[in-house]
Amino acid sequence: MDDVRLNRLHPDARLPERATPGALGYDLATLADERVGPRETRVLPCGFKLAHDLPHDAGRGLAMLILPRSSLPLKHGLILPNSPGLVDADYAGPIGIIVHNLRDAVVTLPAGTRIAQAVFVEVRFPVLRLVEDTDPNRQRGGFGSTG
Repeated sequence: MDDVRLNRLHPDARLPERATPGALGYDLATLADERVGPRETRVLPCGFKLAHDLPHDAGRGLAMLILPRSSLPLKHGLILPNSPGLVDADYAGPIGIIVHNLRDAVVTLPAGTRIAQAVFVEVRFPVLRLVEDTDPNRQRGGFGSTG
């Protein structure tokens, strides 16, 4: 099993954790009380960072995807506009969650509110090669062409 090492940047930070044994995502929570204004987009800090690069080599690596919790838009009217967010194997900065308020009112989140989840996936790095178009019949329609 791979180890993912973390640094706590603030003593009150909740580190990512799975809520149940069957949960595939690690819940990510707000560090402090937060207010997101109407139609505002903000980065909400989680209070930790990766202590080391995620495991990776020339052929494959481990990526951290940031996904919304299903309750986020339902309970709070917030979405993650760049979902899924991708944390690269060599990202060294603090983890923060980009949120956008869909409502016409301020959304208040107490410290420790679970707003997103991290899912770790293995990624492969194929060798990309430029070749001449050898099969002119290999064409399909563009976006939305199948209905």
